[in-house]
Amino acid sequence: MADISIATPSITVALRPLGASIASILVRDKDGVERDVVLGFPTEAAQRDSPTHPYVGTVGRVANRIANARFSLNETTYELIANNGPNCLHGGVNGFDSKVWTVESKTASQVVFSLESEDGEEGFPVAVKSTVTYTVEDSSVKINYSVTPIQEEGDSRLTVVNLTTHSYFNLSGFEKGSMLEHVASFPSALGHLETTDTQIPTGKLIETGAAPEMDFTTAPKTFGQDLQLVQEFRGYDHFYVVKPFSKQAEKDVRLAAVVHSVETGIVMEMLTDAVGFQLYTGNWLDGAIPLKTDGSRSYEAYSGFCLEASAPPDAINSTDASVRDTVTVGKGKDWNQVTVYRFGVKE
Repeated sequence: MADISIATPSITVALRPLGASIASILVRDKDGVERDVVLGFPTEAAQRDSPTHPYVGTVGRVANRIANARFSLNETTYELIANNGPNCLHGGVNGFDSKVWTVESKTASQVVFSLESEDGEEGFPVAVKSTVTYTVEDSSVKINYSVTPIQEEGDSRLTVVNLTTHSYFNLSGFEKGSMLEHVASFPSALGHLETTDTQIPTGKLIETGAAPEMDFTTAPKTFGQDLQLVQEFRGYDHFYVVKPFSKQAEKDVRLAAVVHSVETGIVMEMLTDAVGFQLYTGNWLDGAIPLKTDGSRSYEAYSGFCLEASAPPDAINSTDASVRDTVTVGKGKDWNQVTVYRFGVKE
């Protein structure tokens, strides 16, 4: 299926039904040159047939990790598929990013994708319908996520949901090879979650300033400045909290991250009503994604960064009810989230 373009005078976005993914975002740099700032496969066929799984679309039913590939809900323990060491990552082996989504509607500025997931798919209870709506406004891409349980009368079971967009960005252009010189700031970050060696949160928030190598809030810095100090996971792959979990029901949209390419002047701001986001610096990119314009080259580690607005990893297994509530839905209770990627130029 062909990619679908939506545009304003300032931005052009190509969307792909496979994974409800962003194929490209074209914005102009400080010299007026149009740049594609999204890494990704050149065609849907290349994305579908990739021998590895770099996650370039909408990931779910549950983004990020679920510890030991299991959780308990409805007085039942659900066993999932472990596809990331002992954990279930991004919804399992055939998560939402590997599905062809239905195009519900499209206009010059908006595309609505939908996908139904059966009860028991990848081990998760309750059938759900997910909708992802992309809208371009001025120089922004707004993403509205909505998940509705599909249940018959008398079915009171709960399920777990956590969608996010796993696009890789390089604000110097997709072909540049590294984004480690990008300057980043996380103005709203309260801190990041401490994790085990399998990247499962311990329940402890390491507050902003307590670990300087993790701190993008006190002062902006490049992704590469302290990279060698965070090599346990080959680089940044951590969840930053931007609002207290006890206030997750307050759906105010906050400025969570600002990233700037000094080379091109392009600035990307991420705003979201989620409780936080996963920063991932493409540590495990291994050449699986071919360069869009040159099939003989491919993306290597640190070619792009991800800002995955979502609920935290392993939220369903948290001992804190307010954390579990960020991912738990049932009949009459939908799951909704808004994320905005807003672009500009800094001279």
